[in-house]
Amino acid sequence: MKKQLFMILLAISVMVKAQDNTDSKETESQRSMTEFSKSKRHSLSLDVIAGLAFPAFNPRYEYVLNKYSGIGADLNINFDNEKGSEILEKFSFSPYYRQYFFSKEDYGAKGFYGEGFLKFYTYENDFNFWFDNSTNTNDKTYFETAVGVGIGWKWVSDSGFLIDINGGLGRNLGFADDPNERDFTGKFGLNFGWQF
Repeated sequence: MKKQLFMILLAISVMVKAQDNTDSKETESQRSMTEFSKSKRHSLSLDVIAGLAFPAFNPRYEYVLNKYSGIGADLNINFDNEKGSEILEKFSFSPYYRQYFFSKEDYGAKGFYGEGFLKFYTYENDFNFWFDNSTNTNDKTYFETAVGVGIGWKWVSDSGFLIDINGGLGRNLGFADDPNERDFTGKFGLNFGWQF
């Protein structure tokens, strides 16, 4: 009887120990992504659409908090001074928080994400008026703030090269005294850069 009880207890302890070892082991892929997200927490990228479609400079910085989230900011400086470009921001600064999803495959602060952002921006409104048989143009610069949400997808190679495509929509808070102010503003981009 003692022998049987001893054998049962021994078998149970072996199973418990085996289960403990199984739970603590990470796969090679999980281990490499955990190391990657610990060592490569910074990313710097540039929006190529802004550079090609408009003469604009739009860098982005992101700090990876963990493999599921990050914080960062976009900066946009538009160099286009042509008339008719008043719908574009001349300058914007947009801090954001991102939450990454689908952690089974796309972990390490990459893959599909949702973000919440604030956008502080200036824009010009060119309006024409008729006075003494001539048309006069008045340019006025306005400041506005928006709160919005966006989605995107970020790919990061093992070497750290990244591609990030995203889009978002923000609601203007009404700080500008422009009578023709828009209710919404957008945030879209195709960024190339490095995670280091």
